[in-house]
Amino acid sequence: MLKSGWFWLFVALGIFWSLGAYNRLVRLRAAIGAQFISLESVLLQYQEVVQQAVSAASTSPQLWGSAYLPESEVDPWTRLQVSAGLLTVAMSRMQTHPLEPDSTQALQDAADALQQAWAGLIHPDAFYVNVPEALQQRWLALDMLVQPEVQRFNASISDYNHAIAQYPAALLAKLFQFHPARQLA
Repeated sequence: MLKSGWFWLFVALGIFWSLGAYNRLVRLRAAIGAQFISLESVLLQYQEVVQQAVSAASTSPQLWGSAYLPESEVDPWTRLQVSAGLLTVAMSRMQTHPLEPDSTQALQDAADALQQAWAGLIHPDAFYVNVPEALQQRWLALDMLVQPEVQRFNASISDYNHAIAQYPAALLAKLFQFHPARQLA
């Protein structure tokens, strides 16, 4: 049986198919990392807006508006800066572990916290320093820029998850421990 040409042909085909399927899975996993880099470049711009807003508030006394509302436990500016810092930490974790569901969840939670902190800061009844209109417009523009990046990132994760779930490649995925990734909301 081992001398049969058909046997060796099927063994060779199996080996070459396995290599091709493995390379496809690796390429799809690398595509997620590349797409995250693109998403990260947009998310880092939020940090710049936060820093510019804090700088503008500290250097421009004319921006000071109504008194700070004491019913809030945390200063809105502190909340904004902490949220921006948490987003940066979540992005750095996501760089090293883009396929781990915990990394994705941490990034999603940090992004949501930053959005809530910004909304609380620019709310007309909840702030004590006015955020310059140009920074508010830039934030809105970033919100528009980040949506297509998130969609492309989620599409690459969807492609990867679909590939590791298909039957023959699923065997290789289990063998080489390719796990499904979680999409951003």
